[in-house]
Amino acid sequence: MARVSNKREFLMLAHKYIPEKHDISGCYVSEKLDGTRCFWDGGISRGLPTDQIPWANVTNPKTGGKKTKIKPVSTGLWSRYGNPIIAPDWWLNQLPCLPLDGELWAGVGNFQLCRSICACDVPTKDWEQIEFAIIDSPPFESIFADGVINNTNMKLNMSLDVVRRWLNKQSDSLLQDYRFLPAATTFEDTLAILNEALPSEGQVYLLRQRRLPEINAQAAVEYELEKILATGGEGVVIRRPDSMWTPTRSHGVLKYKPFSDAEGTITGFTSGRKTDKGSKLLGKIGALILTYKGKRLELAGLTDEEREFSNQKARSWAIENPGSDMPDWTNGKHFTKGQVVTFKYRELSDDAIPKDARYMRTWAED
Repeated sequence: MARVSNKREFLMLAHKYIPEKHDISGCYVSEKLDGTRCFWDGGISRGLPTDQIPWANVTNPKTGGKKTKIKPVSTGLWSRYGNPIIAPDWWLNQLPCLPLDGELWAGVGNFQLCRSICACDVPTKDWEQIEFAIIDSPPFESIFADGVINNTNMKLNMSLDVVRRWLNKQSDSLLQDYRFLPAATTFEDTLAILNEALPSEGQVYLLRQRRLPEINAQAAVEYELEKILATGGEGVVIRRPDSMWTPTRSHGVLKYKPFSDAEGTITGFTSGRKTDKGSKLLGKIGALILTYKGKRLELAGLTDEEREFSNQKARSWAIENPGSDMPDWTNGKHFTKGQVVTFKYRELSDDAIPKDARYMRTWAED
């Protein structure tokens, strides 16, 4: 029986790749997709009440009580924090009776589009734009292994015995085609199984993996990274062939991208000012003011639309006071104080301030 330490995550997470530290000879490399992480449970919870599913995230992590809003019916698709993802039946019908770990995405540069479609309470025709790129197949005894999930977005005591008892109460017709891999299955063996179980194209497919050479693997992964960056991608994921799926941050999975990302909380805004390119920022947001690890950080990288204030009063004040911190009563059309946003940065300065920090997206619970 597979066990993990008392502390675990809902899904497997990656460590950062450090070239001088990690030997990646013979590893697999794939594109790091910027979408919505997703676990398909093989369909064993599809159509059942969410609050009856043992691994559903129904507890408010801040209060410890039951969430006031829960998507009532499970589809079998789960976010990285154990929340149901509501996809239409015609889309779900493409999926096999096999647990799958992967990424829902809508193509390069379309994170916000993917996020908005996947976050809806009612599925729409827009799911025609969503692909499910499969990375792995979590073994039953690994995905539901005993352990405590305790992070900002999910608090749950996972019990394999509880899941087994719940499963035994389900109808035989639900389980007759269901299959899962042995807990000791390596990533390389899993790829071989998934190659047979999944189509090579369509909306649900196995994400392409390339094998790095035993010699000059570092140069090879840099080459793969540059190709992906040239098409607008964000990085690569490196996977050891002998690694196994585990609900922790695993050293068998490494992520590699030129920029790091982090989150900060909006505490205010600066007003835009004239630049050498003209005055198009006058009357608009110059930068978001964040608090990041107790320090002030001004965040650039907004589009013209994202720079709009919520009302004319704020626009007028910004025109009269260019390059200043906006008054406390100010909010943006798309941003409000207290909101958490994700940003990317090149490296940290000597005093731990992110360099070249640029806005990526508004944080939301997946």
